[in-house]
Amino acid sequence: MMKPTLLLVEAPGPHRELLYLAFQSQGWRVLLAVGLEALTLALREAPPVHLVLMPAGVLTALGGQAGVLREALAEAGAALWVEAPVAEREALGRLGVPVAGFVSPTHSLGARLEAVRQGLPAAGVDVEPSRPLKVLVTEDDPVFRKLLQLSLAPFHFEVMAAEDGAGALELARRRSPDIVVADVLMPRLDGFRLCLALRQDARLARVPVILTHATAPDELDLRMAANVGANGFVRRSQGNDEVVALLLREAHAGGPLPAPVPGELSTEPHLYGMVRQLERRVGLLEQAERDARDSEERYRLVVSGSYDGVWDWDVRGQSLYWSPRLLEMLGLKPEDFAGTLDAFLARVHPEDRGEVASALTQHLEQGTLYDVSFRLRHADGAYRSCVSRGRALRDAHGRPQRMAGIIGDVTEQLRLYRETREAVRVRDEFLAVAAHELRTPLAALRLRVQGTAAALKHSRQVEPERLERALVAADRQVQRLADLVEGLLDVSQLQSHAPRLNLVDVDLTQVVRDVMVRTEEAATRAGCRLVLREATPMVGRWDALRLGQVVTHLLVNAVKFGPGKPVELEVQGDADTALLRVRDHGIGIAPDRVEGLFRRFERAVPTRNYGGLGLGLYRLHRIVEAHGGQVAVTSTQGQGATFSVHLPRSGPPALRA
Repeated sequence: MMKPTLLLVEAPGPHRELLYLAFQSQGWRVLLAVGLEALTLALREAPPVHLVLMPAGVLTALGGQAGVLREALAEAGAALWVEAPVAEREALGRLGVPVAGFVSPTHSLGARLEAVRQGLPAAGVDVEPSRPLKVLVTEDDPVFRKLLQLSLAPFHFEVMAAEDGAGALELARRRSPDIVVADVLMPRLDGFRLCLALRQDARLARVPVILTHATAPDELDLRMAANVGANGFVRRSQGNDEVVALLLREAHAGGPLPAPVPGELSTEPHLYGMVRQLERRVGLLEQAERDARDSEERYRLVVSGSYDGVWDWDVRGQSLYWSPRLLEMLGLKPEDFAGTLDAFLARVHPEDRGEVASALTQHLEQGTLYDVSFRLRHADGAYRSCVSRGRALRDAHGRPQRMAGIIGDVTEQLRLYRETREAVRVRDEFLAVAAHELRTPLAALRLRVQGTAAALKHSRQVEPERLERALVAADRQVQRLADLVEGLLDVSQLQSHAPRLNLVDVDLTQVVRDVMVRTEEAATRAGCRLVLREATPMVGRWDALRLGQVVTHLLVNAVKFGPGKPVELEVQGDADTALLRVRDHGIGIAPDRVEGLFRRFERAVPTRNYGGLGLGLYRLHRIVEAHGGQVAVTSTQGQGATFSVHLPRSGPPALRA
């Protein structure tokens, strides 16, 4: 299998050394160069180079010599990768040197390794060293243990893990690791004593050991590490790059520091160190005792006032305690709950019961995380969506004795999440439609203006009729833009407060006739005939402008969704109420879309088939509502829809009062 060759173009230093060790640990051939001359020489005379990696500063410093690098890369067939922040990448692309990929300076060492692996030839990217490095990770904190394992994953090492020093020592004697990474503070056998035990084992005495701790080591810690023969002592962090760097250096060095001999240990510093560690632990225990008392008091307060319910299961005695909050959450009284695991499972939804029982069993038998979602039956028979987390307390033999945790009711949160997700979807769809609706008249307007300008430029004389047609068409598009913008501004205001009304005596029938005249041309283009079936004078205390907007929205919708078919209008009423009815014979409305039809951004039809912002019916509803009226719709899909608007003739009740 082809062995990949990388060329690192960088000045000597810790960064280059670390990259060299990381790439070499994967079985790749790594060449080093400094400057353009060494770079081009390596590309022409060295074994075929597959990838060149250099910092952004080296590339920008080339200046006028960028062409030399470009020719050398083309001749060698090598891909160029550059280590550069995102802000500089666009400028690097203008230098004329083809960059195949970028590596971010903020990436971890493992992330850089993965990025370079993507740029290598597919045939050689999986080349491994003759024997993968065996790394034993010893850490009692599962979070830090997992983080370190994730940091080592890109290197394809054989990683073994142990939860304490005693387990690590047993595993090391069975598997013979190449290097050990151990936390200094662990139960049963700490990192110092683990390192000493390894040094005193003839088969493991030469295995490098790296000690870690959550805080930076002081002088005494470093002296103790040297006394037990550790190869290094570093502070672990979330990224763990410092640990990985030391691991690579020690693995490449090929051996540990001289193994200590018990008789040669510096006894006084070592004992002083142990005493200091004990003092630290005694202080921690005293602090823990004080914290425990405070924590117990806080626990009582939290249990009594928490939104989550607390449970405590005696695994051996099979009794299950539920806190008052948990009982209240399910509408139960203490006598309503039998206090057993079976009584709990009986309240779990049948579809979730198997998963909950399985999660409990796996946690007790295998120690896997107990974190489940399920539905619990309320006293009223409805089910509440809940989440539960818990942890078992085990004896010295690892057998579970108790298990405690919480149950939280997330029914309302799930409802809000679904509503928010739907609102975001509707908003995004509206923005896409709004952009399209605004671009359409702009494009038509631009074409008219450009066409007229071209005609005036290339013709000595343009017929007045042609100019008039162009101006009329342009004015129509401008009016369409103005209507769209006015609608958006109006909806923005309607969202925060009800529309302001200028109430006067208005004849609804005359408003309908005026709107029909203004809409006649658009209706004719759509092949629709506007028919006023019944129209008696109907005067009321209304806002004439806002009523015109209501009628306009209804007619525009009827024409849009019922082209080629008549649109029928009726105005009737009695002494108290006026009724406006608009009926079309178009596509109709699906039954599941009728309920939310008057909400903002709601659409009863797909966006791709019909234009519009989905705001007309929302504006209509808000205006009718401000007048103290109601709007309703009845529809049969495929046979059209009928909108009915009821308005009190004496005006809005609030203003009358």
